[in-house]
Amino acid sequence: MNKKLKDKINNHVKLSLLEDQIKRDCTTKNIKNQDIKASLFYKEESVLFGKVWFEQSYRLFDKKIKFKWNYDDGDLIRKNRKVCEVTGNAKSILSCERVSLNFLQTLSAISNSAYLYNKKVSKKRIQILYTRKTIPGWRYAIDLACQRHNCLPHRRDLEDQILVKENHLNCINDFSEYIRQCKKLKKSIIVEAKSINEAKKFSKIKGIKRVLLDNFKPSDIKRFLSGINNMEVEISGNINLNNINKYLINGVDYISIGSITKNIKATDMTLLIK
Repeated sequence: MNKKLKDKINNHVKLSLLEDQIKRDCTTKNIKNQDIKASLFYKEESVLFGKVWFEQSYRLFDKKIKFKWNYDDGDLIRKNRKVCEVTGNAKSILSCERVSLNFLQTLSAISNSAYLYNKKVSKKRIQILYTRKTIPGWRYAIDLACQRHNCLPHRRDLEDQILVKENHLNCINDFSEYIRQCKKLKKSIIVEAKSINEAKKFSKIKGIKRVLLDNFKPSDIKRFLSGINNMEVEISGNINLNNINKYLINGVDYISIGSITKNIKATDMTLLIK
């Protein structure tokens, strides 16, 4: 791990511990100092991700806390499996428990979602993308959780690529001139289309690298694909694990899924003291 990433994680964890008033835990104040063991169990099947955040949630408060992991980041954990054993001061483990689990349950859930979507497209030449619909301040961590299972960012940030959506189009008077100016920035240009006619129009404009078909029916996607060449195609909008098979269409290069990072259902887990 490079220093920049380590500093990001430490700063993120420090803010979370401060937010939880870790040094003013009135519940543990009158618990005597003693060494204990606590076991982490996954109460449902899920990918594990976030070990560093979990550990730092304790170590930044008490450097003597020790961890014994039975699995690695990226592993698929079966229901009721013991994932880790935490050993150390009782007060420290009790006080840091919630923050450590918040990181682990969130990042595991996101990585698990990326894993499930990529499992669906494993036999197709289609790249799953996550979007910028992320928890503010968490994007660096979410990126790592997603990429662990080959889910790439649609855009890392606003500087990464030019993405022209409906609201942008409503603010542009001369679209051809706009694209001409954008080409000078030497960035990939992606344009969102709301209809087949609009998509066809964009596909003929030199300089546009990718057309994004938003909320298109599978039949309309096929119609559009039958009439284009040498143009990257991305689809999005109301695509989920239940219906994604309908969208695994030859000629589609990317599927962007906002729910991977937006509709997070935290992985169910528990930390039990023996």
